[in-house]
Amino acid sequence: MENLVESLSIQKSSPHLWIERLAIFSQAEADQCIRSIEFRRGLNVIWAHEPAAGSAYTGIHAAGHGVGKTSLCLLMRFCLGDNAKSVNELREEVGSEFPHGGVGMVVHIANQTFAVFRFFNIYKDGFVANGNNIESLFTDNESQSFKDFEVQLAEAILSRVLPRTIPETGQAIEWKHILAWMTRDQGSRFKSFFAWREGEGTGLQRSRQDPPIIMRAVLGLMDQQESELLINIRALERNLETVQQDTERLQQEPLLIRRRIESELRTWLGLSDDLPLHSDDLFKESVEDKVTDARKIAEAKLIAADAELDKANEVLFKLRAEWQELDRRYQQADYDYQLANAARLKDEESVKKINEQRSKLQGLVGSCEHGSILFSECQYIQGKTQKLQAIHMKNHRDQSTLSRSEEEWAGLALLALNSRDALKIPLQNLSNQVSAKVQECSSLKTKRDSVMLTVDRGRRLLGELERWERLSGSIEAAEKIRQLISRRESISSDIDNKRLKVQMLKQKNSIRKKTLADITNTLTRKLLSEQAFGNFELQDESRPFQLSVRGGEAYRVLEVLLGDVVCLLDSVNPGSAFPGFLVHDCPREADMSAGLYDNFLLLLQKIEQKIFGGEAPFQYIVTTTTPPPAPIQSLPYLRVTLDPSTDDGLLFRRRFSTSLRSEYLQ
Repeated sequence: MENLVESLSIQKSSPHLWIERLAIFSQAEADQCIRSIEFRRGLNVIWAHEPAAGSAYTGIHAAGHGVGKTSLCLLMRFCLGDNAKSVNELREEVGSEFPHGGVGMVVHIANQTFAVFRFFNIYKDGFVANGNNIESLFTDNESQSFKDFEVQLAEAILSRVLPRTIPETGQAIEWKHILAWMTRDQGSRFKSFFAWREGEGTGLQRSRQDPPIIMRAVLGLMDQQESELLINIRALERNLETVQQDTERLQQEPLLIRRRIESELRTWLGLSDDLPLHSDDLFKESVEDKVTDARKIAEAKLIAADAELDKANEVLFKLRAEWQELDRRYQQADYDYQLANAARLKDEESVKKINEQRSKLQGLVGSCEHGSILFSECQYIQGKTQKLQAIHMKNHRDQSTLSRSEEEWAGLALLALNSRDALKIPLQNLSNQVSAKVQECSSLKTKRDSVMLTVDRGRRLLGELERWERLSGSIEAAEKIRQLISRRESISSDIDNKRLKVQMLKQKNSIRKKTLADITNTLTRKLLSEQAFGNFELQDESRPFQLSVRGGEAYRVLEVLLGDVVCLLDSVNPGSAFPGFLVHDCPREADMSAGLYDNFLLLLQKIEQKIFGGEAPFQYIVTTTTPPPAPIQSLPYLRVTLDPSTDDGLLFRRRFSTSLRSEYLQ
């Protein structure tokens, strides 16, 4: 024991995290507490013993099962922010029995005391206040939300963990990862040191590699240099992966390009796979020959299509010119008719239009578009102007002039109407011809574009094939591949060198590693014999805490238990960030012999008394169905006894109407 005292010479006065009390309430009221369990620093045993002789309880209740041991552990985890599947399932099922109830806890964190209450109802969370009075929470208006407390709790635990992320993946180390280690569930059966959760996992990206890294970060076994090396290795591995992909792409690219071009060529012309791509024999056909022939045929069709389209466009141009001229004449005749008829009807507004037309005609300058003569010499313009001048009125008295010209206007209107009607049918026919020719040109253009695509496709595919044959295997391509291979080898070598440095750092006989190894060896010799020894192997990612003896499953379970207790005891050292809190749910049932189990508990009792004088700077809570050794079957170590013989002996003091899953009530 003297060696153990030396290893724990630098002590902390209390655990960084420990539970003082857990209370179950049927309703969120101070007088509705149905079970209250006081805990202490040091060893705490929860014992579910067999029912009394002659009891009618048999089956799972006959050996202390189904009374609530595992439920108690899950409630602790629940109050510490665990939202694992098993915790939520228990919460939901207990909530069906106590819809307005919940669980309270008094917990000490970094020398601060908090009273916590969480509802079983999944739609309610909970609240927290300073102090150790759970009942006051129900009337305290100054309590904080549980979510705020959860953040505070996580930061208090993680503040001493280094590094705070998994170097290789960058994933943040979270409170729930450490909580999974400190509160092993019974489902994992203590089958290996890093089996922290069974079935529901821990949320770590790598279930095998990441738990050892978290252990080392918590125990202060990963210095800054190693963390930086691991981060660099991960960055190099990502770089190596990129270089490898680029190398493979360049190596495969010529083949892939050739396959794509050849496949498109064969599919385009419906050529068989056995037809060679090229042929040196003038009398043997090849894919290249077929494509060249198709391209030549398409080019000839393109020439014919262009000629046909040009001819149609020329006809369309002439038809449109004729239509525009005929439409101009039709519109002029219609205008003349409308104006003359309005004048005949003595419409003053029409007079205004006549004046405007006369002024416009008089103001014409230059040459007539249709006659190619000056407006001043155009007889039509001159005659029209004279007629308009004859009927021009300067004021209202000129209405008599308009009246005397009524017959003349009637004649002009009839003449304009006959001219307009004579143009209507020719104009419609010409319009129909234009529409038909537009459709014909559109169809010819589509046909021409289709032929152009065929010509372009042949040129493009043959051009790509020629370009591939010119570049494939070129000096430039080979040089790029050579450079990538050289870079890949350099990165691989750098990774190997850094991994070697990491291994050297792991194997370095640091003070922290020696302390853990000394504690492991001392506990092993005290528990087993002076001939046995224990060791701590930092580089072992399966069994970091090892016993020299071999005895089947019992000793493998003992390795896990001893490893956890070593971390628990070592938490007094300033180099460790382990919170000094540990919960083991029924380790005896994990194929551990009764003798080893008794000696294990007695050793913890002796350590607490001899080294710490009853004021242990750690808290160890263990549940058991096996009767603990006689010295532990009473206070202060035995905190509560659960008994399936009566309802009052059950954790919830009643049997539920809905059957909870047996593993939750064990």
